[in-house]
Amino acid sequence: MKNVTFIRLFFRLFLVSLLTQSAFAQETRRHFQADYDAKTMRFGYFLGLPSTFYNVKFNNYFVNKDNYYSITSPSTFGLKMGGLANFRLNDYFDFRVLPTVSIYGRRLEYKYIDTALPDTDPNKSKENTDLRETAWFELPVMLKYKSERRGNVRMYVFGGLRYGVETNPNSRRNKSKFITKTSDISVEYGTGIEFFREYFKFSPEIHFSHGIKNLVDPVNNKNTPLQGVDRMTSHTITLYILFE
Repeated sequence: MKNVTFIRLFFRLFLVSLLTQSAFAQETRRHFQADYDAKTMRFGYFLGLPSTFYNVKFNNYFVNKDNYYSITSPSTFGLKMGGLANFRLNDYFDFRVLPTVSIYGRRLEYKYIDTALPDTDPNKSKENTDLRETAWFELPVMLKYKSERRGNVRMYVFGGLRYGVETNPNSRRNKSKFITKTSDISVEYGTGIEFFREYFKFSPEIHFSHGIKNLVDPVNNKNTPLQGVDRMTSHTITLYILFE
């Protein structure tokens, strides 16, 4: 339910941004940056607010032998920032590269049975939480499909791949009870809207990112709660604000 709440929050923020900018754009008839599409390459920067969690799938050890009966990953917020290079291919397609620095604080919550206590003890079932704070360098590459421009507004969709590398794995491993692999590959897609102003272009976007690489590290997670996890992948929803 928490994940659904976060998704609704992102959509509300995104829609409020669109409605506000649409109302502002209709107040003027001036056509800003009429020669924008004449340039082949453009650069910009962005800030992003991600909501992220792990998708967890268990193995037979978890079902048959493990004292842990629940391992979940609630959504947590992070921060993203970076640059944008946009290459115009034709009137409708662009190719984009977005080098990104991302800070995540992904969390795991465990529920387990304390076998040292008698069955009649009400405290036999226990809970524990572990937070893994990480910094990543990510390189998304995407193909963007844009509509025709209407005045100072244009809609678009995009999709592609995101490759990420953890920048500080050694220092973080000593502070966390669980260890993940230090690189990730995700499928990413989303939508946005461009608002042209006199000296810049403002674009709110919403991104959906689904990890396709298994982040479980079987060597370093023996005798830990993740010993019962067969597969763990990242999932992130991000609201971006871009300026070009």
